[in-house]
Amino acid sequence: MWRFARHTGCSRVALVPRIEGGPICSLVAPCWTDAPGRSRCDTDFCHGLMSLELDHELLITGAALCEPAPASRLELIGPDRGRFFGGMVTAAVEGLAPGCGRFGLITDVRGRILASAAALALEDRLWLEIPTGRGRTIIEHLEKYIVTDQVEILPLCDMAAVRVAGPKSPEALADLGAPEAAELDEPWSHARVGLLDHQVRLVREGHSAVPAFSLWQSSAIAPLLAEDLADAGMVRIGAEATEALRIEHGHPLWGVDYDDSNLPQETGIEDAVDYEKGCYLGQEIVARIHYRGQPARRMCRLVFEPGHVPAVGAGIEFDGRAAGTVTSVCRSPRDETAIGLALLPRRAVEALPEAKVSVDRQTVHFEALGYLTRPASRPTP
Repeated sequence: MWRFARHTGCSRVALVPRIEGGPICSLVAPCWTDAPGRSRCDTDFCHGLMSLELDHELLITGAALCEPAPASRLELIGPDRGRFFGGMVTAAVEGLAPGCGRFGLITDVRGRILASAAALALEDRLWLEIPTGRGRTIIEHLEKYIVTDQVEILPLCDMAAVRVAGPKSPEALADLGAPEAAELDEPWSHARVGLLDHQVRLVREGHSAVPAFSLWQSSAIAPLLAEDLADAGMVRIGAEATEALRIEHGHPLWGVDYDDSNLPQETGIEDAVDYEKGCYLGQEIVARIHYRGQPARRMCRLVFEPGHVPAVGAGIEFDGRAAGTVTSVCRSPRDETAIGLALLPRRAVEALPEAKVSVDRQTVHFEALGYLTRPASRPTP
């Protein structure tokens, strides 16, 4: 069991083990225990507790209320929804059972990525979560390919999400009334649950370094749900901690680290493409790169020298030539360095492990993410 502790002189709350007859211990115990030589309400002290390091520590060992990534949402209805969308995305979504989900990439005829998409199968519809601002573009793209298919694509404008993450999040959600959280162990599995007098769609996220759940609710109710979770004792943490964990984990975002000029293999998200599924738009090009070639660019994690925190968009050089730009950057919670993501050319990746790049005329170490070399002898499907 878990107890939610709050200090009256500080807005910080924490999820801590319930120890009957014993002291309460926690990652952020100074928030409710006296610190020598300080008032427990000391402004600087409370400010220190809200640091990136403590937020990150809680995120990787406890449970926390996080700011979700901005997203747009669509729904597909009609008996042909699964088959139709299966022909538009790199993931195998046709035949998904209700309560299951998949992550894939919506590609065009050239194999370029128009959007990432988490697809959730419900009894009578398919819900999609795609990058923010891409709703109209994706609807128009999909509608071009509806011929005789019985499918309708609609925006889910009145839908938002609250995010809870951390290894203890299933237990925390269960204590708050949603025991189903412990049963959602597959990426993108989901269920309708009751939580703190709210009915929500609880979604187990994929691509997270720690267990993470999105709580889908109407746009009007989602902020109230977040407030209720905070009032119940769930810790709110800063966006910088979740961003640092994303970069550490090496998960790029569409519209941030890659876009519609990129091919799936360049992202490093290996499970986004199912090479055994049926045909989809752009499949021939994607399969050809997978079996016979190498992508021109690869997603890489960057590690900067201590004290060097470049701006997003800073130019990268390799061997005296332009080699891309920094797409994401964040201070590392583990030491005094900053970390980042970038798409780097194959010539730089092939020079690893000795290779280094430069940003702002300073040396930067890097490593490639995902997509190892494939056997060239494998035939193209």
